[in-house]
Amino acid sequence: MPTLWLGNACAEHMVDRVDLFSEEDRRGLLFTMKRLVWLLRDGDALVLPRPVSRDFLQHVARHTGLDLSSIRLVSPDADLLTQDQLHSAEVLGPLRGLVTPEWEFRPYMYDRGAVTFARALGVRPADRPDFLAEGGAELFNSKVVFRALAAGAGFSVPAGMPCRTTHDLTHSVTRLLSRGGSVIVKRDRAVSGHGNVVVTMDPDLEVTGAMTTIRPTDPRDLDEVLAFAGLTDSHAPLGEVVVEEFLPGCRSVYVEVLCPEDGEPTVVNSGRLRSAQDPPVLVGLELPLTSVPPHVWRELSEESLRMARLMRQWGYTGLANIDAVISPAGEIWFNEVNARLGGSTHLHHIAETLAGPDRSDGHVLLSRFGVVTPPLPILLGELEANALVWDPATGQGIVISSDDTDISGTVEYVVLAPTRDRALALEAGLEKVLANARPGGGV
Repeated sequence: MPTLWLGNACAEHMVDRVDLFSEEDRRGLLFTMKRLVWLLRDGDALVLPRPVSRDFLQHVARHTGLDLSSIRLVSPDADLLTQDQLHSAEVLGPLRGLVTPEWEFRPYMYDRGAVTFARALGVRPADRPDFLAEGGAELFNSKVVFRALAAGAGFSVPAGMPCRTTHDLTHSVTRLLSRGGSVIVKRDRAVSGHGNVVVTMDPDLEVTGAMTTIRPTDPRDLDEVLAFAGLTDSHAPLGEVVVEEFLPGCRSVYVEVLCPEDGEPTVVNSGRLRSAQDPPVLVGLELPLTSVPPHVWRELSEESLRMARLMRQWGYTGLANIDAVISPAGEIWFNEVNARLGGSTHLHHIAETLAGPDRSDGHVLLSRFGVVTPPLPILLGELEANALVWDPATGQGIVISSDDTDISGTVEYVVLAPTRDRALALEAGLEKVLANARPGGGV
């Protein structure tokens, strides 16, 4: 049967304060949801906040064989798929005559809003709908809850504590800084490092994973940190924050797992996070994770599967992304779980579609998003002219996994090649093309 896909990233149940999103944040969410186009199959329907360009649809169809005349894209032309938007006539109207109870329902995140939306359309909302209707998936996406569950189950987590009040925050930050370390302060429910700040006394510390770095001259001078957190002596108006020891020199990695209703959880894919220098936040992924010794990978994968078993016992089924950091000595600390589709879900699907289901044995994938480019048709023409476009005959090349050139002038690209060196060479070729596209260049 067909699938109804729902691009409901970062709506009311996934982040603490939707009303505080900037215009850039809202554009980034739409950029993320456009990736779901790569998951479509003939006969499917997809609900997104805003429409998708025909150029991008044709690009995806060229590589997947998707019959564009068979799919249905529904959009209220809004910033986010809030509850008001999901239950509007613009969304429910086109779907009521299309979707039947036999359809599969696949939201980006199975939050309470997704459950009520499924019920409004009469589709079965999941394997364990009662758990989801109570906010079960959202529970695992909370960094505060994750630390408690992980510590209770014996997983290694960075030193720190969840903070609800200014006293919690002052106590935790002062304690960690006084030990000569650095700390990272994270909003409980935020995405991609945009709710993080690093606090350090080290003027030479290289920071990744946070938009902002605060460097107090005295560990007791926390006014700027307190202002960022927005806590009070009695409550957390902007949501709780998590304070963790910042571990420099570590690699940020992830494991995507599948928690089935029956049977054992499995590892779907793994990789490391790619970071920019300015600002030093997540800009892409590299798959698979091969840059760790075999014994470290064994521990990481085994512990990730143990976490998946616990999630399933609680009632969660579906995909989950488990984040960790690995020290140069091979120590592993887990710091987050995302019980939803992740930043690698579409990448794994692209790799399997282009290179086959065994691609992890013979291909490396590099992704990067927020890349400024010319309009998509011009960019694709340049990729073709420079022999950079994906070529099934050679098993290497570049595809565009999300396109926002009509609004922000950016794309997410995917490089796929038999070796990492070859993937980096293709990426360098693309960077040269884009350099020529800037003012004074030739494109």
